Amino acid sequence: MKRISMLLLAAVFGATLSGCALERIVAKAPEGVEIQQQAESHGEEKAVASLVAEFGTKLKLVSLLAPQDIVGKSMEEHYGSYVSDELLAKWQSDPEHAPGRKVSSPWPERIEIGAVEKISDNVYQVTGDIIEVTSTDLEKGNVSNKIPITLTVKKFESGWLIDDVSLGS
Repeated sequence: MKRISMLLLAAVFGATLSGCALERIVAKAPEGVEIQQQAESHGEEKAVASLVAEFGTKLKLVSLLAPQDIVGKSMEEHYGSYVSDELLAKWQSDPEHAPGRKVSSPWPERIEIGAVEKISDNVYQVTGDIIEVTSTDLEKGNVSNKIPITLTVKKFESGWLIDDVSLGS
């Protein structure tokens, strides 16, 4: 029974550890406290990464070339459930510093996540690249451009939201 629970633990954490290593992990955890914290942290990381990945698919839907009132409405429609109210208001008042579609081609297709790092109990930092493509790139599986991006994701009452974004050149 102990071996089965250790294998289940390894499966949950994606581990490929030997039986001895698993026994050391289980032995160090006082009544599962550390394991529970690791499981919660892993679940949070997955939720944060999922939020950022979903947000990345919306970037192409917001044309930053449109008139400011249209850009603002488009941001609210496509970004509203992914970003904090403060960040949304900041981007709506200054669309030039917001992520989105700046030209017709290439366009931002997705965010490729490089790392998810826990900063504090309710804050994660996600680094990666905005992947830009053209229609030819999509056909061939290529990438036209990568733009570095760093996102700060915070836990609010409503859940995880992107609260700050820094774009590279």
